[in-house]
Amino acid sequence: MKIAIVGAGIGGLTAAIALGQRSHDVTVYEQAPALGEIGAGITITPNADRVFTALGLGQALAPYQVIPQRQLTQHWQTGAVLKDVERGTATAQRYGAGYYHIHRADLHSVLADTFLKACPSGIKLGQPAHLASADGRLPLASGETVAADLVIGADGLKSQVRETAFETDRPEFTGQVAWRGLVPTASAAGLPNMDTPGVHIGPKQLFLRYPVRGGDLTNYAAFVDVGDWADEGWTIPSSRAELLGYFGDWDAGVVALIEATPDTELFKWALNVRRPLSTWVAGKVTLIGDAAHAMLPFMGQGAATAIEDAMVLARSLEGSDLAESLSRYDAARRQRTDAIQENSRLLGLQFQGKDPADQSGHRIKNEEELGLFDYDATSVAI
Repeated sequence: MKIAIVGAGIGGLTAAIALGQRSHDVTVYEQAPALGEIGAGITITPNADRVFTALGLGQALAPYQVIPQRQLTQHWQTGAVLKDVERGTATAQRYGAGYYHIHRADLHSVLADTFLKACPSGIKLGQPAHLASADGRLPLASGETVAADLVIGADGLKSQVRETAFETDRPEFTGQVAWRGLVPTASAAGLPNMDTPGVHIGPKQLFLRYPVRGGDLTNYAAFVDVGDWADEGWTIPSSRAELLGYFGDWDAGVVALIEATPDTELFKWALNVRRPLSTWVAGKVTLIGDAAHAMLPFMGQGAATAIEDAMVLARSLEGSDLAESLSRYDAARRQRTDAIQENSRLLGLQFQGKDPADQSGHRIKNEEELGLFDYDATSVAI
């Protein structure tokens, strides 16, 4: 089939590779003038790693991986360890797949290089696509209209494909704002447990950190329930002073990482969600990733579920009838992603409760306890 993918992010490029390996004619349309990935770190969990392994990407990704041996949950102010989870070899043996941290730009580069090696002209840059129609027509900003057998919207939370091809609502602000920073790991050297990936949990706030780039850099994400928000954008510049206004009395390791962050490397954005769609199929149009099921980051499954979508969609299209194939894809994925969306929201509320250290009451299961790591997109029934 002739397939047009809108969006050259992690989900879109994974889909392009999976579909290209199945001999489809794939073109990716990306609105940015150059390839790249904003953000810093990402955690690849076993359910996502299985897809990369099946696509033959293991060797290419290996040099960029940081495999954590442990993962901590700590008290926001004292730094006391509330939970200690063994990772590394133990996780790999349990699930038969990897668990690692990687810089988003490194992952994106591997995906883009892999697809372009197989299809040198397969990515069209500076080509925003709008008004995807159910008959597979995709008008571009250049004035050209692409006629495809299938259009895949992989264009994120504010998906234009979703807006034009589906009955949908607007993104809803959750009341929470996220910050991200990237700093030398040495900036917290000597402070207890700061060389180990982990999360500090506190009232209405959360601070997550883990190493990338061989452990030389620490990626962190900070979350605050601010209640109100007026700014638009994904990469709004922030300052150390602003973030320390929320985290200045937290554990010394958290403060040290924030203080070491160059203002040019500190950004913030609003956490928005969408309500689940009743279907991901509109004629010859379908969705993957955030375009289909944008979720809060508290289970770390946003990118993982996009990667799963890509593989399940590619497998579903092995049938001869497009409508039936897309129906099978839709049925195979929506229940899982709906549940992850809701549980991510609830887990975030639990993390940021009045007393996060109190685990005595009703507790929302985390991603591993829910069995999310067991999922295998390469073999799940479709």
